[in-house]
Amino acid sequence: AFSGCTSLTSIVIPDSVTTIGDGAFSSCTSLTSIEIPSSVTSIGGNAFSYCTSLTSIVIPDSVTTIGDGAFYNCTSLTSIVIPNSVTTIGDWAFYNCTSLTIYAEASSKPSGWNSYWNPSNRPVVWGYVG
Repeated sequence: AFSGCTSLTSIVIPDSVTTIGDGAFSSCTSLTSIEIPSSVTSIGGNAFSYCTSLTSIVIPDSVTTIGDGAFYNCTSLTSIVIPNSVTTIGDWAFYNCTSLTIYAEASSKPSGWNSYWNPSNRPVVWGYVG
């Protein structure tokens, strides 16, 4: 939908949205932050890939699925909290997120998280309480 919008710096997603589709904001290289409304249950594959200026994102408790490569190459992303509601994370979701620390509310990796969900081996804080 907004893929390659290199001048887009911020966006407000309305409460009527339930899914952020595959590649929706891919390569929005000026996007710095985004807040996902609690109506969203799914973040698609490559939804925010190559958003190289993205520094923060809030994932609400309503999200259950994060797709393959969702945050692929988000090199400025410093932290993300993954709520307990997220039962599925796809391949390469956080690949090359070189500045990222992942805060997971789960006490250990849920079985629905693909074995390559964090292939860059970014630090994970398990059992995070916000």
